Amino acid sequence: MSERAGLQPTRAIAVVVAIAGGLVAASLLGLARVPELSTALIPTPAWVVVAIAALFALVERFAFVVQFRREAIGYTMSELPIALSMLYLGVREAMLATVVATIVVAVATWRVVWFKLLFNSALLMFEMTVAFLIFRGLMGDEVEFGSRFIVSLTVALMSVTLIETLFVSVAVSCFEGNFGARFQQEVLTNGPMVVVSSIGATILASFSEQWPQFTALGLVPVAAIWMVLRSNGTNSQRLKDFEALHRLSNTVSRSLHREEIAGAVIGEVQDILRSDRAAIVQIDRRDGSLRALAAVGDEFRDLPTSIEDARWRPFLEGSTAVLLEPMVLASLGISLGVKDNVILAPVHDGEQTIGFLLVAERSGPQSSYDDSDVLRAAAIANRLSSALRNAELHEQIEEEAWRDRLTGLPNRNAFERAVVESQAACSLGDVLGVVVLGIDRFREVNETLGHQVGDAILIEMGRRLADEVGEGAVLARVTGDEFGVLIAPCELDALIASARRLVEVMKRPLVVDGIEIIVDVGAGVATCALCGLSAPDLLRQADVAMNWAKDHHTAVEVYRGEIDLNTPGRLALLSDLRGALERRHLDVWFQPKIDLVSNVVVGAEALVRWEHPTLGMVPPNQFVPLAETTGLVTELTDVVLGKSMAAVRLLNDVGFRLDVSVNLSTIDLLHEDLVERVQRYLAAHEVPSDQLTLEITETALLEDGQRALSTAEDLRALGVHLSIDDFGTGFSSLSYLRTLPASEIKVDRSFVLNLMRDERDEVIVRSTIDLGHNLGLKVTAEGVEDSATLERLSHLGCDLAQGFHIAKPMPLTHFVAWLTTSGHQVARSGIQGAWKPSTSPLDA
Repeated sequence: MSERAGLQPTRAIAVVVAIAGGLVAASLLGLARVPELSTALIPTPAWVVVAIAALFALVERFAFVVQFRREAIGYTMSELPIALSMLYLGVREAMLATVVATIVVAVATWRVVWFKLLFNSALLMFEMTVAFLIFRGLMGDEVEFGSRFIVSLTVALMSVTLIETLFVSVAVSCFEGNFGARFQQEVLTNGPMVVVSSIGATILASFSEQWPQFTALGLVPVAAIWMVLRSNGTNSQRLKDFEALHRLSNTVSRSLHREEIAGAVIGEVQDILRSDRAAIVQIDRRDGSLRALAAVGDEFRDLPTSIEDARWRPFLEGSTAVLLEPMVLASLGISLGVKDNVILAPVHDGEQTIGFLLVAERSGPQSSYDDSDVLRAAAIANRLSSALRNAELHEQIEEEAWRDRLTGLPNRNAFERAVVESQAACSLGDVLGVVVLGIDRFREVNETLGHQVGDAILIEMGRRLADEVGEGAVLARVTGDEFGVLIAPCELDALIASARRLVEVMKRPLVVDGIEIIVDVGAGVATCALCGLSAPDLLRQADVAMNWAKDHHTAVEVYRGEIDLNTPGRLALLSDLRGALERRHLDVWFQPKIDLVSNVVVGAEALVRWEHPTLGMVPPNQFVPLAETTGLVTELTDVVLGKSMAAVRLLNDVGFRLDVSVNLSTIDLLHEDLVERVQRYLAAHEVPSDQLTLEITETALLEDGQRALSTAEDLRALGVHLSIDDFGTGFSSLSYLRTLPASEIKVDRSFVLNLMRDERDEVIVRSTIDLGHNLGLKVTAEGVEDSATLERLSHLGCDLAQGFHIAKPMPLTHFVAWLTTSGHQVARSGIQGAWKPSTSPLDA
């Protein structure tokens, strides 16, 4: 039989039964062909049959086993009763004695497996037949002690043992495979013992043939030899046990996951304890519940489900492994569904029980577990305890590495890993979507109400989102006040709708410590369809969109390149902008403002322009936000102020008396030396302060109202005019108009553009004009692009206007030319001078 894997169990049993049938048939054929085998060589009384059967049962019962992994090699002195049978019994009596002894031993040791019992009985019948044939064939009918007797008996006994090894290897290989290796190991391992046993049996038979009355006395030296061999076998077993436990320690040390450790240990339990049925159960430290980590064989029927199970508590709380008899378990109301004793080995972590190992149904020659097996199980449990302890520590570290401790949600690392896994699983055409939701002004919540309240808000937000996100989505807390949601695959419209729904869920009021809190939330959306974006890049894009949504109060924004100030291209642009500011290579263009009553040009708005040496004209909406977010806006404002004041000085010198408006950013208004800088540029170019108007946005007033108001008052005291730009697009204009020392408000172009097409926009414009006049402010309309709008604004009482219909922004030289050729009257100073285009005072 070649080496291969074992057969299916039912087929293997069928093959073993067929082999048993063949052995029985061969035995009966031998009896029929050689009838003289039924006659004993030395006639004896009938009780000798019983004595030999008892001797056979005795040697079988006191066999010893040496185990190595799943292999168990049993050693007996069965050659003794076989040798005596060939002298004092016929083959039929010998068969009867051995078969009966086999059945008695099997029943006594609970080893009644029908096909095994059938095979062993058939094999014994065949062995007896072969032994008698060889011995009688070599010896003849005359029994005469001598060398021929010794050789014949020894050859017969060794042949029988070889036959037994062959057929047992065949039978076992039907279930487990690898016949060649198995047979070779059996022969090499059993060889020395077979020789010793055969020689001992031959000596005993020779002694018995010469002095039958002293046969029992001859058993003494044989038993002594057997005890020595058994002692050596026991020592050999101890060494093998030590090697197995060392191998087990190495095996479990290679893994830090409980399921892998339990799987490795359960395999070693099968090898070391020859177990066909075992389970490793661990206790959940949080609630005391029990769960199986690994099992082999049929499931145990009545395992405990909790550490509080009173029936099992004495065993689980014990300090070491115990051997439990079925009757003991039955008396406690426990029915595991096993016939023989079981081993329960508790697994400890210090003084605390963290689980247990349960072992049952021992296979091999020795079917019942004994005290030595209990010691082995205890040693396995000790190694399992240390391995599980290390695994729990590793899992705790992993938990902290991949999970947010406050909310219990996955953290940023886990979220990015989920993105990578989803990208790998996406099919062609699938779109992967990420939503990042952030709480606006969360820092103020912590500073005002305390971090404990802030933590409670984050926990509640995590719970709400977990209840709301759909099945298959991944929710994580990606940073302080930000949560991420991964949806794959998805559609953009559905993703945006989901983001809006999540924003509304987060904005619902919540009560913390009796305080009702409503938070504002911004959400950013980013998508990827097999685009090669890394997980951090995709998350960064969603974060950029989220910050834009919070800054512009739009609730949900989808990532797009123009709002991303940190792309490689924008970083390169930033470097170029820094160089342009240092060399003052930015220009200031001017857009005229006319008085709608007199149609006189009374001023202009200064607008910064940048002509890049390779990119050409860079739109202000690309580089101005870049300057604001990188701290360059102060230098940018200085360039615009300096060139604007130089232009006013030049216009004054040639006889024009125009006011110039310069835009200030939020950072400018909050800068501590703004007033000093403005005063310095006015003085440097000898420009009257009332010819400068500084335009501020409502956002600047929202950032730090008190500080902005103080700076505005200082500027007004300097004589500079203040204008509120983009009026109507913010949230707090009315509250600051009462106290802010402004002289002008500018109606945002978004309302002016649709003035003639949308009645609601006209209502807003009319109301703004009325409000401004009632507060003593001039009103300027931006974005005038046709004559009808200009006429309507005049009819509504608007004071000033600017827009493409009047004139587009233009360089200073073009602006001066436009002033002289446009047909509009221009406010004049008392000085008349000559315009010299060749001079460039703006670069001075």
